Parts: sequence; C-alpha cells; structure tokens
Amino acid sequence: MKKETIDNKVPQKDLQMFRYIVNKLNIKEKDVITPKEMEVIDNNCEYLGIPKILLMENAGRAVYEELLKILNSNEKIYVFCGTGNNGGDGFVVARHLSKCYDVSLILLGRSENIKTYESRENFKILKNISEFGDLTIEEVILPNDILDIIERIEQNTKKGEVIVIDAMLGTGVKGELREPFKTAVTELNRIKKEFKESLKIVSVDVETGDLNADKVVTFHKRKTILRKSEIFESSRLRKPSVFESSRLRKPSVFESSRNSNDDNLVVKSIGIPKSAEFIVGTGDFKTLIKRGSDSHKGENGKVLVVGGSKEFFGAPILSALAASKMADLVTVASVRNVMDALKNYPELMGYELEGDYVGEEHIDEILSVSKKYDCIVLGSGLGVNNRTKEFVNSFLKKTDKKVVIDADAIKVIDYSNFEFKDNFIFTPHKGEFEYMKEYIEQNTFNSTIVLKGRYDIIFNRHKIKINKTGNPGMTVGGTGDVLCGIIGALFAKNEPFVSSCCGAFINGYCGDLMLKKKGYYYTSMDIIDNIPKVLKLFG
Repeated sequence: MKKETIDNKVPQKDLQMFRYIVNKLNIKEKDVITPKEMEVIDNNCEYLGIPKILLMENAGRAVYEELLKILNSNEKIYVFCGTGNNGGDGFVVARHLSKCYDVSLILLGRSENIKTYESRENFKILKNISEFGDLTIEEVILPNDILDIIERIEQNTKKGEVIVIDAMLGTGVKGELREPFKTAVTELNRIKKEFKESLKIVSVDVETGDLNADKVVTFHKRKTILRKSEIFESSRLRKPSVFESSRLRKPSVFESSRNSNDDNLVVKSIGIPKSAEFIVGTGDFKTLIKRGSDSHKGENGKVLVVGGSKEFFGAPILSALAASKMADLVTVASVRNVMDALKNYPELMGYELEGDYVGEEHIDEILSVSKKYDCIVLGSGLGVNNRTKEFVNSFLKKTDKKVVIDADAIKVIDYSNFEFKDNFIFTPHKGEFEYMKEYIEQNTFNSTIVLKGRYDIIFNRHKIKINKTGNPGMTVGGTGDVLCGIIGALFAKNEPFVSSCCGAFINGYCGDLMLKKKGYYYTSMDIIDNIPKVLKLFG
C-alpha cells in the first residue's frame, strides 16, 4: 500500500524547486548571524511549537555544562543578571549551579521590571529555592550598591578562586552602557586585571560591553557584535550543511580577521531546528517598521497600483484594496472602465489614463505621477500585447522606485535585456516563473522573487525562505492580486525580502482563517477583510 503524504509536509515539487534555487544561486546557509536574525529565529521556533521557555532552559543548561569543565568544588560563584532574556538565561544557570556550589545571584534592576514571561518564571523558581538557602539573591539599582558587591568579590579573590557569570545584557543592547551596568563592567575588569588567575569570568551569549571575559558561551550560531570598535564573532568548526558547497569558502565580509580570542568562544546547540532558519513565521514580523504613535497621513506608506485594461478591471482594485489595509494612501492608475468600477470604493483614489490599455504613451505620465509614491504595484489586469510590453519594459528601465511586479507585467518583460534591480519584487506563479527562470543565476540578478505555490518560496541572491501558510481554497481568482497589494504596502516602508516574506505569510494566514470559517468556499474579498485581523495578531 502506498504511503500517503501528510498534509502539512512540504510537497516534493516545492522542495525540489527550493533545492533547485539554492543550487542555481549558490545560496549558502549563514554560519554568522546578526542579533536581529537570532531574534527572528527564536520567535519562529515558537511558531514551530518550541516554547521560548524551553530554549531558555536549554541555553542555561548549556552554559552550566560548559562551566563544569572549569569548576572545582570550592569556588564562590556570582551570577550577574539583567532584566531581559540574557538575565533569564542566567537565572537558569544559577539554578543548576546552586545544587552543588555557593551561588550569589546579583540582579541589576528590580525584579518587578523583569521584561519577559520566560525570565519572570525562572526568577520565581529562584525566589522559591532561595528560601531554603540554596542561593542568595540581591537586587542592585545604584552604582554604590554594586561597589559593595565588588568589594566582596575582591576580598574573595584574595582568598581563593571566584567565578563570575555575566548574564547582564544580550545582543540587542546598543550604545553606551548605563548604570549600574557600567560600574559593574568597569570594576570587574579592574579586579580581573589585578587577580587574573583567581577570577574567572564567563559570559552568556555575548560579553556585556567591554567586559574582559575568559570564555563566552553563545547559542546556535556565531553572532556579529560590536566589541571594542570591531566586529567580533564566536567561532567553531562544524560539518557543512546541505546548503553549502564542500569546497573551502572565502572569509565572509562579516568575519573579523582577528583570531587571537577564538579559543574563548564556544557555540552550544539549544535545540533550534534547521527549519527555524528558513521558515517564514511570526518572528519575521519583528523586523518590520512599526506604525509610529505620532505619525501623520502618508507616513505609513503611499502605494500606486498600475494595472487594468478594457477587459480586466477587478485585478488592480483587489491589489489596491489589499494595500489600503496597511498603507495610508493608495491610488489606482488605469483606464476608464477601471475608474468607473473604482467609484464603488471611496477609500481608494484614482488616476485616469486615456485609452483601453496602459501603453507606451503613458510612460512619462506614470513616471511623473509615481514620484509621489513609496511603492508601485505593476501588472494586475494589464493585458498582454505590444503596447503593454513597451510600457512595462520602458517604465522598469527608467524608474528608480520600489516596484512589485506581478501577472501580465511578468509575461511581457524582455528578460534578455532586463536589469533585475534590487528595488524590484516579482510575484510569479510557477508558469510565470518559467519566463525568468534561466536568468536568475546571472550576476545581474539582484531582485527578490516570491514564487507562489502550495508552499511559497521567497528568495534573492543571498537568502531563501519558505512560507507554509495558505490552503487549496486560495486557488480562487484574485488571491495573487491581493498578495502583491499586501507586499506593496509593506514594501513601501520596509526592505524587499522581509516585505515579501511577511506579505506571503499574511495572505496565506488570511486564507487559513477563512478555511476554518467557510471551508474552501471563500473569495479574495474575504481574504482582504481578514488582513487587519492577522496584522493585529502578529504585526
């Protein structure tokens, strides 16, 4: 009996296309990630069903296991924790250490200001076990309070070995250190310089500021951090993944040429699956620019939809309606019969063009009008003929605006003489992708592509992700027009790759909400109506 494919498994044809793109563009899996990328991965783990509190437990346990390699039985241990997730990792470390060692937890801040649920839960555990004398907890607010603790550490280092765990601040901190962190780092460095052999400092994930740690235990992958005016990374040898060539690679532009401190950095696995890095999930929304509380009309995006023809009037309106759920101002530039239909939608503005099609005679006009907008959505209902072909190719050659290119516009581009600019996003289905497929591996390919399918594949020259939201009910007409409208609104204020990822996720998730409500029997307008619900959930 043939084994049936599980519904939520990536379809083989999508997986094959994913691998094809990876190989064609030689996309490498990153072995160095930014703090923001790590935040995305953490949140996407939760989207995949791995709770953040489990990752925190794994991280703290990983540091504890590394500490066992250097600890003796008689050290005094001080665990310095902040009120963020880095401090939460420190709480877990302190709990594990307290079973066998003399541990003092120093919380730099007030316990009521601990920022995340995961950290608060782990601090509650420490409070409970501290009642039985397993460890001591001190809350520090003022620099003078730190100096009292530093004096105790200094006295202990004169008597024997002391271990300091640095879980004060993580990768998300920018700028100069504030008090009491500044005093803590300055004084610990002073003691370290004087009592180098008897004081050992181990940092969790990254060193706080310019703290001179003996060892840094980081998680999942190396990270780029600013330390002493240079990019400094953790380092560890590992087997190449399916993304990578077996050939020796050249050093990344992110990598420091400094190798003297590599031995004090250790990368530990905390159970993050490979899929968390290339799946589109709720974590990707963390990188979007948020709507400002004091923003004014137009500051949250202005989108111009160019499309429609005498035969097709609904497509550009669907794109515009989808964009209007996020962008402040949305205008449709099209021919008369589209303008007639547009009168039924007062939230949209219209710019009428003469004739039955958007053609070469409108190039200068649209170039001029588009200057007022942040992003152009091009192609929905445009029609395929010589006039639209001339318009699309000339407009894309001359414009420097952000453009989402969909449907008929994809079909009429002369790809043999086309520049794939980095301000272009394409949204083809698999049939439309065939028009450009042979050109994506050229060195001139700098655009972003959202390849629509059962699972959407989003990629550019350096990155690739897969989006699994959506369902077969979305084969109904107009869902692609809605998608490019959503992406256009996001692209108006954000980078192309994250706009594409979040746009595909929103579109598909709206369809999934409708699946629960109506089964497969819903329309593109139903998807548009659900956009605000999804944004409220994740945006």
